[in-house]
Amino acid sequence: MKYVSILLLLLSCAILSAEPPYYPTTPMVENFGASWCGACEYAQQGLAIMEDNLLPNEAIISRLLTESGSYSNDEVDSRFDYYAVTGLPAVIFNGKVRVDGADDAVASGEPFIDAISNFRYLASPVKMEVTNFDAASGAITVNTTMYNDTYTTDDGTLYFYLLEDELLPDLTRLVRSVKSLPISLSGEGESISLSTTFSLDPSWNADHLWAFAFIQMPGNAIIQAASTIEMPQFYVRAAVPFDNAIQGTGDGVYQSPLFWVYNMGEADEITISIETISAPEGWTLNYCDTAGNCYPGSMQIPFNFAAQAAKSFDLNIWAEGEGTARLNFVLESDNGGIYKIPFSYSLGETSNSDLFQVPAQVSLGKSYPNPFLHSVNFEIDSQKTGMTAAIEIFNIKGQKLKELPLTNLKQGQNTISWNAEDLPAGIYFYHLKNTKQSGKIVKLN
Repeated sequence: MKYVSILLLLLSCAILSAEPPYYPTTPMVENFGASWCGACEYAQQGLAIMEDNLLPNEAIISRLLTESGSYSNDEVDSRFDYYAVTGLPAVIFNGKVRVDGADDAVASGEPFIDAISNFRYLASPVKMEVTNFDAASGAITVNTTMYNDTYTTDDGTLYFYLLEDELLPDLTRLVRSVKSLPISLSGEGESISLSTTFSLDPSWNADHLWAFAFIQMPGNAIIQAASTIEMPQFYVRAAVPFDNAIQGTGDGVYQSPLFWVYNMGEADEITISIETISAPEGWTLNYCDTAGNCYPGSMQIPFNFAAQAAKSFDLNIWAEGEGTARLNFVLESDNGGIYKIPFSYSLGETSNSDLFQVPAQVSLGKSYPNPFLHSVNFEIDSQKTGMTAAIEIFNIKGQKLKELPLTNLKQGQNTISWNAEDLPAGIYFYHLKNTKQSGKIVKLN
């Protein structure tokens, strides 16, 4: 058991840390629409609100347009086909969480804020850097380094996006070109550099061009991204390799797995503390460093965070009886501002009102074959083992025909098959119950 140290050893020295097996994920957002899509304005409004809730350049946001004249091309349309995007608008987060449709809820930004929160603090097994980009020639080079000794990117694809800003007052971050290369990386410390060259159109403004790259795995999951966007001088990010909403199993002391905090900018003086949002009476919330020193969560502990350094921590929670604690692990500096990592810890029966809003952990992937003759398969991705969900099938009149239950899902990609041999040929729609994720399938004779 770890105990709270009364000596504030961090006043003059940096926290020791283990070699991190993870790196902070840079989330990416693909906004699918068209220049003639009036409803796409709802998505634009919602994404602007979502971005206001993020730190500067915390996520990479792109816009892809189809059937929109010079704003579209076959390379961009291939991404619509990849995700089987048929209805507009559709916004896809890290390849997995999809928000379809346009209404006041979308325009409020709430579905997008929920979706991006799946990935804001996510730990990635790889680090990516754009090491060279020449807007005049279209040449780009990306270096990728493996941080985890058990993960491999075999069968992964490295995508490159070229974007143009400020084409119109309401049109920016437009994807102009898409390139891809296979990427295979395994073994902690292994590194690889891959390059490609975009074909440039003379009508594009080279001063407004930028690029980013990302690794997409089978099943659509995007595990890391990096861009040419200039980052802030001072900023930190987290790599949390476990669910931020923790379910305890008994009274006593809970010690979380390690999570990592990275200083992605210049050296800075930072204070650490735990902000208790709510907790049952008698519960104590503290944290510890890798050296085994533990500190009262309510106290602000200062330390010097070296440039490009990583520090690891774990949460220590003394829990007596059932209940839920909500907290933020807070890093603050005069230069970089405030960065909060949210957690919750629950014992016993909990309800939705007990926890901070946790986004859906199940997302809808592809359907195949599509069109189909007799049966069709649906891909479902679960971020946890044991999750449940359901796929609803509707005809073109909106009548519900079938509900396919999904029980005890495994973590990662799952597949469910539906035999529709008795149904007539035509167009049908499928929907992941209690979400806005849906798609279209076509049955042939």
